[in-house]
Amino acid sequence: MSRVREESKFLVTYKFRAYPTALQEYKLENWLYVLCWLYNFSLEERKSIWREEKRSVRYSEQQNNLPKLKKKEPILKTVHSQVLQDVLRRVDRAFGKFFQDLERKKKGERTKVGYPKKKPTAKYKSLTFPQVWMKQKGKLIPVIRLERKNNRFAYLILPKIGKLKIRFHRGIDWKKAKTVTVERDLVGKWWVCISVEVDLEQILKEAVERVERKSVGIDLGVKNLVTTSEKNFVEHPKFLQKLEKRLKREQKKFSRKEKGSENYEKQRKRVAKIHEKIKNARRDFLHKLSRYLVDRYELIVFENLNIPALVRDSRLAKLILDAGWGTLITFATYKAVMAGAKVVRVNPAYTTQDCSVCGYRVPKTLAERMHRCPNCGAELDRDYNASVNILKKGLTHLTGGRVGATRTYACGEGTGGATSREVVSQPSLKQETPCGSSGWEDSRQRALSLPEAPSVRAE
Repeated sequence: MSRVREESKFLVTYKFRAYPTALQEYKLENWLYVLCWLYNFSLEERKSIWREEKRSVRYSEQQNNLPKLKKKEPILKTVHSQVLQDVLRRVDRAFGKFFQDLERKKKGERTKVGYPKKKPTAKYKSLTFPQVWMKQKGKLIPVIRLERKNNRFAYLILPKIGKLKIRFHRGIDWKKAKTVTVERDLVGKWWVCISVEVDLEQILKEAVERVERKSVGIDLGVKNLVTTSEKNFVEHPKFLQKLEKRLKREQKKFSRKEKGSENYEKQRKRVAKIHEKIKNARRDFLHKLSRYLVDRYELIVFENLNIPALVRDSRLAKLILDAGWGTLITFATYKAVMAGAKVVRVNPAYTTQDCSVCGYRVPKTLAERMHRCPNCGAELDRDYNASVNILKKGLTHLTGGRVGATRTYACGEGTGGATSREVVSQPSLKQETPCGSSGWEDSRQRALSLPEAPSVRAE
């Protein structure tokens, strides 16, 4: 297979709800306990060898020692061998990322460096079967089989686990399945994640006819989640605010429980269910919004925001995190790949202050929601003015030249959702306020007609 052909293929992961029997759940819980122990053991082994012999341990060395370890610890034999090997790969990836971050830090890049740590049993919540098909005598033989029960459910036949019932809500090409991951969430629900290899060229051929040849700049905010350069806006759904009173009440009860008791665990699950409800509603809304954008625009331009720095402001932190700016950009980025569109991030410096008509810089306070230019007399909504400047920066970045009247450039910001590795002298901070007049009437902007957001009413 040629290199070009290989690069046109990538993995897409589909998530399905799983319903294990009581015996299967008992086995999975035991597996997670054993895998967590193996993870911590292999982590400590690498640390001790480096401390004593001053040499690094590779994945292949730990994999070769796995049969000897099984003789010492017979409980490892209860787990499928490939699942054990995947744990060693996770340790290897953790150290690989540590050394990569260390090199980036030495080069002067802004990045956090964290040495791999041991995992508590409660936080080790997934296991992976790294192989679905294997070749034997020139034929593909399934390691894991999929059996359809009806239009709603199917069975995954996992080695040493048996038939695992899943809610099969969408069809997949099972012959192209590569990995299967079983995970447990904080509430106690079980999920199955199946990674399938897809051909990007075929997807793009189907997507070319659907994507309109238009570009859009998007300003992210807290009063209105999205404001586009086409005078459209989407209000902040505020999912957390709708359940905040109920969440506070349950968290207060949780704080009074004795840690480790049965009541403690029951109350923990009640709090986790509320968080899950908020998270699901937010992700559903952002999935619909990102799909709306990539289906209608060929070029989508966002600001390359430094969100961790923004949430340091205690007045806006809760609204910003509840909005899910980073999640929206991530969703739009990976959807754009399969829709034939492109996502660009640009430097957010002065997008709010520069006039989108003449380019004159007008300083503003946080309370000013209207842009009034003394140079050309333009009066625009603050967020709409910023979205037009964002679009101009995105077009400037793609063409490499000057677009419109804007006086700022993209400064080498990355495309396709990747962050720039250049050190920016000023942090990417937006000027926002949770209150004040928005000026929608003057700008004649209209709300996007998206599918109704899921209800998160307090019951």
